[in-house]
Parts: sequence; structure tokens; C-alpha cells
Amino acid sequence: MAEKKESRFKVPLKFNLAFATGEITDAVAYQGFSFLIFTFYYAVIGIKVQHVMIIYILWSIYNAFNDPILGGFSDKTRTKKLGGGRRRPWMIVAWIPLSLIMFFLFTPFSTANTHPVWVAVYFFLIICIFDTIYTAFSLNRTSLYPEMFRTDREREEAGTGRRIFMVLGLILGMGVPTLFIPTLTESSQQNIYNYWIAGAVLGVIVFVTAFINIKWGVKEPPLEELEQKETYGVFQSIWYTLKNWKFVVFILCSLMNWYVFALFPMIMPIYSEFVLLESNSMLVVLLLLVAFVSSAPGVVFWSWVDSKVGSKVGFIISQAYWVAVLIPLFFVTNYYIALVMMALNGVGLAGSPYFIDRNISNIADEDERKTGQRREASYYGVHALVIRLSSIFAIVSVSSVLSRYGWSLFDPEVVSVDLVTGLKSLISFFPAGALVIGIVFLLIYPMNKKKVDEMQTLYKEGIEKSELKKLD
Repeated sequence: MAEKKESRFKVPLKFNLAFATGEITDAVAYQGFSFLIFTFYYAVIGIKVQHVMIIYILWSIYNAFNDPILGGFSDKTRTKKLGGGRRRPWMIVAWIPLSLIMFFLFTPFSTANTHPVWVAVYFFLIICIFDTIYTAFSLNRTSLYPEMFRTDREREEAGTGRRIFMVLGLILGMGVPTLFIPTLTESSQQNIYNYWIAGAVLGVIVFVTAFINIKWGVKEPPLEELEQKETYGVFQSIWYTLKNWKFVVFILCSLMNWYVFALFPMIMPIYSEFVLLESNSMLVVLLLLVAFVSSAPGVVFWSWVDSKVGSKVGFIISQAYWVAVLIPLFFVTNYYIALVMMALNGVGLAGSPYFIDRNISNIADEDERKTGQRREASYYGVHALVIRLSSIFAIVSVSSVLSRYGWSLFDPEVVSVDLVTGLKSLISFFPAGALVIGIVFLLIYPMNKKKVDEMQTLYKEGIEKSELKKLD
């Protein structure tokens, strides 16, 4: 009898590690951006928080077109150029521009004679350009995960490796800038230069890790196989994903998690300096890094939970745990106690990206059984569209608190008790409330362990029949 295969591709360790290296690229690019961009333009450059809010909203509206359209075009791509396939060519095109844009994020060339409007215009344009390039790389890289790793076992192994490398990327993305920026909120020309250097170094890391990912961590089906599959048009594909009510319910839950992801790095430098009274950039970043480091063993734990109760129930448990460790942060004013609490938060943080990928993969699997098409990029593109709203929610939350308590313009000399209370709420009650809403959406979501197991069984049976047919 022919040896049974669980997947169309063999997954050697070298390939698995090279694919996971893309998580470093992703984390360094986006988390470096998320951690530095608000503080740079609000505290260092001096744009009013209300204007920053408007720019974030306009940027998110732009993303309403950018992400799903790129996802639809990716699903339609069939080419022999740039390595061939449909995902790899997009990643190659985005590779060098993504490396360069990390520097230009911090070059508004602001001087005393520069009109604030032009600085704001540059801010808006550069983050839109960044997001377009980042999406072209990240969305296609992420879309390869459910296509290359088809069984639960493969996805658990690849998912664990990805999350561990993601933690490494987060350490680099947030830790490296502190080597060049002693105080993140200092408004001076020298500090602007510090941000330039940090951006350039992040760009080098992106360049190297993306090369490894593209060169050794991407394997697509043969072009002939891709060309045999009928595909929807770009907008037809997007519309189809939005008609999948299971997917819509799930991404609303994901949106609540991404709100927390957006809010934490945005507010952490100010929270640390004015609530915990610690402004040293390395110690500020340490608060986030301990959370990310503790998320590594957290991924292993949630992977075990997933195997026992499934991706839906496991996600509910992980969010409930995260709520429980977020609320005590409101009462913490000591830096070292906050450090311990952030380590506990890291375990909750680990669950979200792990279970989000697992559930979207399950949705794409079910869609393939109905349509005969692999359309991960359309799902991830629409998912990216919706979760970009998290940036609006986060900046509106921050702007409302800072404006209400006299910080329309950053002013470290004016810190009221009410402002400190608002900052504490932003780090605790705001994200905890969002996760509770996420749990409510997830309770409606129907893809439980039983349904997923049935799908996996049908897939494996299909592989076995295909292999026996080839032998005949």
C-alpha cells in the first residue's frame, strides 16, 4: 500500500524556519511603526492630538480600499515572473521598498519655518505609502500559511514557530530603537536624528529577514495547477467574503483584539513616563518586551488548549484570561509591579494572533470545499480592512482622554490627577472592555472543534484518494 500523505508539500525544518523568519520582518516593520509613529509626530514633532486623530482616520479610510483590493489582486495573480506563482511576486516587489520606507517614516524635515500643515500632509502620505507596501508583503506572506500548511498538525507546528519568531521580531522592532533614542518623547533636532538612525537600522533588519523568507520559505503550487482553478474577479471575491457571515462575525471579534494591539504601543511611552514615572526608553520598551517574551511560552500553552477544546473555545478562554490580568493595571503605579503584570498580560496576548490565524485558516478551508478555490488573500485582505478600524478606535480613545485633560498639545509640565487617571484607564479598562465585546462575538461564531475535525477528516480522505488514483 502506498504511504499515506497528510499534505501536498513536505515541510522540512529548514523550510519551516525560513517561513517563520517572515514573522521577524512583519513584526519589525509594523510594530516598529506602531510603537514609534504616534509618539514621534505627537510628542517630538508637536502635531496636535486632534490633528493626529484626523490623519489616522483618513489613513484608515484609505486602507478600506488598499487592503482588500490588494488581496483580491493577489488571488487573481498568475505569473512566471519574479519567481512565479501568485504570492511570491508581490512579496518580491514589496521587499526593498519596505526596507527603505522604515527610514522615511521619520523624515518630515520639520523646521521652525515649516508650516504645520505640510508636516501633517507628509505624515499622512508617508503612512499611506508605508501601509500599501507593508500590505503587499505581509498579506501575501500570511496568505501562504493556510495554503502551504494544510493539516492541523502542520499548522500547530508552523504556528508555534511563527509565534516564537514573532516575539524575536517584536524584541528587535521595539528594542533596537532604544539603542539610539534615549528618551522617546524629547522634542529636539538631535532626537529627530536619533529616530532617523533607528528607522534606518530597522530597514536593514527588514531587508535581511525578508530575503531569507522569500528565498527559502515560500513554496507555491505549480503555475499549471494555479491556472486550472477558476477565480473570481477582485470585487466579486471581496463581496463573496463579506457574504460569509461566519467570517464577518469572527473579524468583529478580531477587531476588538487588534484594538488592544493598536492601543498598547501607542500609549505606553506616555503611560510609563507620567503614571509609572519612568521615562528611560529602554525601561519603557521593557514593559512591552516582557509581555512579548512571556507570550512565547503562552503560544505553546494555547496550542495545547487548542488541541483539547478547539480554536473557538480556546480563543474565548484566552480572551477571558487577558481581561482578568488587564484590569489590575488600573491600580498599579509602581514600575516593577507593572512589569510583573505585563508579563502576565503576555500570556493573554499570545492567544490572540495564534487563534486568529487558526480560525481564518478554518474559514478558508470550508470556503475551498464549497467553491473549489483557495482565496486566503481575499479573506486576509478583508480582515485587514476591518482590523484597520482598530487604529481609528485607538486614536479616538487616546485623543478623547488627552484632549479632555489639557493635553491637546504635548506638555510634560502640565500633568493633572485626572490626566493620570485617564492614562490608567487607557491601559486597563479600555482594552478589557473591548475584549469582553470580542468574547460576545465569538460566542455567536459557529466553527467549533467538531466541525473543524470533520473538515480535516474529509481533507485527509481526499488526499488519500488522490494519491491512490495516481498509483492506478
